[in-house]
Amino acid sequence: MQSDILIKTTFITVVVFVLGILVGIWLDNARLEDIKERLAFMDIEWNDARLQSVLYQNFINSTESCENAINSNLDFNEKIYKEGIEIERRENVNKFTPEIMSEKRRYALLQLQFWLNSINLKESCKANYSSIVYFYSFFDENAKINQKIQSTILSDLKEECGNQLILIPLPFDLNISTIEFIKSNYKINSTPSILINERTVLEGIQNKEKILEYMSC
Repeated sequence: MQSDILIKTTFITVVVFVLGILVGIWLDNARLEDIKERLAFMDIEWNDARLQSVLYQNFINSTESCENAINSNLDFNEKIYKEGIEIERRENVNKFTPEIMSEKRRYALLQLQFWLNSINLKESCKANYSSIVYFYSFFDENAKINQKIQSTILSDLKEECGNQLILIPLPFDLNISTIEFIKSNYKINSTPSILINERTVLEGIQNKEKILEYMSC
């Protein structure tokens, strides 16, 4: 009798164990496929952004085309903003996985291209908007609180200014060559830091009043 109970218990344990492994494999495969799809999507967005940049530089020849180009660039920003929210959600679960790091780097490149497109349009179309590039650390936990405060201030300012303010968040420490060049060129050495209209660098937490001394919206 006891041997029958032992056999049944062992059998149930083995079944549960095997099912657990199978479910784990299924979840890993589903997660991998989801990551592949998202990275492919971001690659498409990146190529789209580069083509937009070429179009903006070569085919802007009227007020109407300027308006269309600016609206198209803003639509692009809205898409990558939503993508950023999704990456942040995933980041809260698995922050330092290779897949998340790849997504963050691709997202940073999309933000860089959006910024460059905005600069080109501002010059060629005489567009009247300001830009703030917000540098934050991905790894430095000691900077987390100050970055959260600065991010909230900038989000409130963006809400107030609407499309008159272009806000570009960039990771300070993901070893992206273009960002390293920008940091060196503008002598940005710490986070949080902001670059206003490609001219003024402010380091540390800045309130709305201080920021508005260097821009308008």
